[in-house]
Amino acid sequence: MQSNKKYYIGIDGGGTKTVGLLCKEDGVILAQSTAGSTNLKSRSEHAVRSAVQNVIKELTTDLHVEQLERIFVSTAGGDREEDQLRWKKWINEALSDFRGFIVVKNDAYGALASGTFAMEGTVLIAGTGTIAYSISANATRRVGGWGYLFGDEGSGYDIGRQALRTVASMHDGREKRDETFIAEVLSFLKLRNATELITTIYEDPYPRMKIASLAQVVIQLAEQKNRQATTILNKALDHLMDLTKEIDGEDDKLVICGGLFQSDYFRRCFIELRKERKLVGEICYPTLSPAVGACICALISENQSITKQQKENLLSSHQTIDGS
Repeated sequence: MQSNKKYYIGIDGGGTKTVGLLCKEDGVILAQSTAGSTNLKSRSEHAVRSAVQNVIKELTTDLHVEQLERIFVSTAGGDREEDQLRWKKWINEALSDFRGFIVVKNDAYGALASGTFAMEGTVLIAGTGTIAYSISANATRRVGGWGYLFGDEGSGYDIGRQALRTVASMHDGREKRDETFIAEVLSFLKLRNATELITTIYEDPYPRMKIASLAQVVIQLAEQKNRQATTILNKALDHLMDLTKEIDGEDDKLVICGGLFQSDYFRRCFIELRKERKLVGEICYPTLSPAVGACICALISENQSITKQQKENLLSSHQTIDGS
């Protein structure tokens, strides 16, 4: 790579996976690296440190460190000082000669920028976990994001957990059996009987991710008008309404992203329910990933705004990197 060029790294650290991107100062994305979850509240510090450093090393293999200007990390827990310090320490360990800036923020920043090309606005993330954010130059308001043990209502994990509870209740006879619902959940987990759930869930090295993955089964069944799946999905959507109504009116646009919204059906249900409840705000579903949003934040945090050329380059090169 030419020594007179400036380069930037954007990292989106999610509850399911972590994606890092390397881009030039003109917005052209050059490389991508993917690792597992980097959520410190659900994975060991050793595992997260290893994932972070693998992403950094892979992205900088052919790069002179002095060419790297800024690294922007948008990750779950990135608004907590202790987590910010750990991320910066791990990155500096991987790049001992790096003298540029490292910025670590909550995962809302990358998600927001992926839809607005800015670092101000309102965003709802519904993936493995859930959180709603309103960010402005003067204040930041956060709703949700309390984690899977006593929060994350309406998340993929919440939906998956409700699905497992339902199967267990049906198996016990505490609830009327729905053979289709039971069969689809067990088939997804490659199980023959509900009694096998205990071993496959409790002995999984990362049970939170496995439970959250069941959300796709529930969404598919709800789309097929399965009564039990529809009940679970409607409860999740109600929770998301509770999150967004707390920040509605603080901006004229709501950016929505996260794994659940990748489902056309789920996205339509969410938008229709907002209309029914007369919640304000235009819905924006980004075509760019939160990792690209993190690159946008890296560029913005140095230059204050994204130019038309940078925007065009980000859009076109993202498609090339993604293979879409």
